[in-house]
Parts: sequence; C-alpha cells; structure tokens
Amino acid sequence: MSTLSSDAACATPACPRGILSEDEIGALVGQLRAAADVDGGAGFPDGPLSELATLLVQVCGAKFDAGARPKVLGDGGAVSATAVLVTVSAMMKASNLEIFELGMWQSWSGTR
Repeated sequence: MSTLSSDAACATPACPRGILSEDEIGALVGQLRAAADVDGGAGFPDGPLSELATLLVQVCGAKFDAGARPKVLGDGGAVSATAVLVTVSAMMKASNLEIFELGMWQSWSGTR
C-alpha cells in the first residue's frame, strides 16, 4: 500500500515527490465511495470525514490561490441540494462565517 511519502507514488516528473499519483488517488476515492455506499454514508466515521473535508477545503483554497477554479462537485445530481446546504452550513459555522460574509466575498473577489 502506498503512503503519501513513498517514492513509488510519483512515477512522473509532473508529480512532486511525496504526492500520490492520480491513479492512486482514484483508487482511494473508489475505496471511500464503496465504504460510503454501504449505508448511504450515514455510518462513515466522523473523525476521518472531518479530516477528509479539511484536506479537500485546503486543496480547493490552494488551487484558488494559484488561479485555478476547480470544479468541486460532479454533474448529474449526485449530491442533493439539501446535502450541499447542510455541508456548507456546517463548514461556515466551523469557520465562524455568516452568509453575509460569503456574499460580500463573492462580490469583492469577482467569483460569482
């Protein structure tokens, strides 16, 4: 099994040392999807969920800071509007943000 620090994880020059390859990340996503599919994700442990959400937010922020605008959710209604609102509300509460601040940031940053 690969780790984030393994030399084998990056076989291409485009992949920095210590980063999983796209194939390895895809395999990990598949394993997580299978675990979440058991009961729709209700039984997914809270600790790893929090760690994964934190990492994904950090990655999205880093991509934004680098000028990228990553597509965060897939098409086709795989995620319900309720699930998005529950998640965003929890993230904003954890970061001590109000909905007004989101609207102001979008207006000022031109990300709307």
